[in-house]
Amino acid sequence: MSKISNLVLFMMLFSFMNFISLTSEAKPGKTQQPKYIFLFIGDGMGQNQSYATNLFLNPTSKEGQSLVYNQFPVQNFMTTYSANDYITCSSASITAISTGHKTNNGRLLKSPNTDSTYFSIAEWAHAEGFNIGIVSSVGINHATPAGFYGHQNSRNMYYEIALELPQSGFEYFGGGGLIDSKGKKGDQADAYAIAQNKGYQWINSIEGFNQLKYGNSNLLVTNPILEAEAEFPWVIDSIAGNLSLAQFTSKGIEILGDGKGFFMMVEGGKIDWACHSNDGASMLYEVIAFNKAVNEAYQFYLQHPDETLIIVTADHETGGLALGIEKNLKPELMQYQNISLQKFQKKVEMWVADSLHPRSFEEVMQSVQFHFGLGNAQKGLALSNEEMALFKAAYRNDFVNHTSRKSDADYLDHEGANGLAQTAVDMLNHKAGFSWASHDHTATPVPLYVIGAGSENFTGKMDNSMYFSKFQNLMKRKK
Repeated sequence: MSKISNLVLFMMLFSFMNFISLTSEAKPGKTQQPKYIFLFIGDGMGQNQSYATNLFLNPTSKEGQSLVYNQFPVQNFMTTYSANDYITCSSASITAISTGHKTNNGRLLKSPNTDSTYFSIAEWAHAEGFNIGIVSSVGINHATPAGFYGHQNSRNMYYEIALELPQSGFEYFGGGGLIDSKGKKGDQADAYAIAQNKGYQWINSIEGFNQLKYGNSNLLVTNPILEAEAEFPWVIDSIAGNLSLAQFTSKGIEILGDGKGFFMMVEGGKIDWACHSNDGASMLYEVIAFNKAVNEAYQFYLQHPDETLIIVTADHETGGLALGIEKNLKPELMQYQNISLQKFQKKVEMWVADSLHPRSFEEVMQSVQFHFGLGNAQKGLALSNEEMALFKAAYRNDFVNHTSRKSDADYLDHEGANGLAQTAVDMLNHKAGFSWASHDHTATPVPLYVIGAGSENFTGKMDNSMYFSKFQNLMKRKK
């Protein structure tokens, strides 16, 4: 179960070159000016994350069941490096996508030395008369969604970014809530209240969500159920009362309307979080949810094919995912995981805290089998003596040493020993043939899928800094 090997590097290179050979290009012709522009960002979603999801949806086929965006006529790759590193972070990448300027990791719509402030394509389009929608499954002041309205020296200045949200005047913010809405210490004026005082409606109920329609404006619409960092619950956990990314996308289309045109950015933010944890099954379900959101835009495109442009890409790849370990690839085994790593870790923490009912190793392993299938020989998930030894070590880390990473730790923090949750996830990944090179971002170019008016502009060499000028040329309106 080695994290880094020549096999991993070879498989990543092979996947990249294989995809390049299959890349199709749009036929040249007169460029149409789009009236409705969708930009979908699958945070951390590399080519192998998409291909793995295809196979998971239809494991009996070598090609899998194609995701909606895999059928788009323009398919390409995009480089993502930042101004100060081969490996970008989300804020530097989204700054390049949104403004056309490379910047240092950690900056948000600011120059590398922070002397200059950049304006985003969403701000520019708003001034041109387009309605604007910003949607994400993570905090709406997290790096990627904030990269269209926030201008800060650090992406971690969540409170300051939240205060910029109502200043944008954008018509629709949807999905995740505000991280650090009262500041990092909880002693600042509530950013939700400030937004409301500046004319924004804050909607955080299903009833309020359902009542929204075309003509409503200045909206901050958050999921009724949010986790510790103002993000959606994991899709794999199937939390009742949770609205989906597809529903927020569909509602955005309804609100922004088909009148003067709109620009909508939709982020599948927790694809990245799952990849940071190397939680392959949770990643698959997040990509599926992201694909459903893309499908909402695609259905709109079918009604307005000459006026709609849909772009699906990523800010970077996360985890260095390779498919196939020692000629083994069984994506169907991922179906036996029915809980996120984070939620299972919370369950373990509850057991550890319950001193009145101590859990034996055997009892804990029954839960591992229920949630991950591990130990069930009939499912092809029998455990060897060596694998059982790994679980016993993880049990000690959780119940005796108390050294495991905590469930609500920052998603970028991977300090601490492997506990039962990480061990179960890693083992299921290994048996399914999913191999990870790291818990962080990589420099691997990311896929790009495009359909609609102006799609021919996205063939050939693509870097994330090229979007801004392309969007401007396509969206510029005659005065």
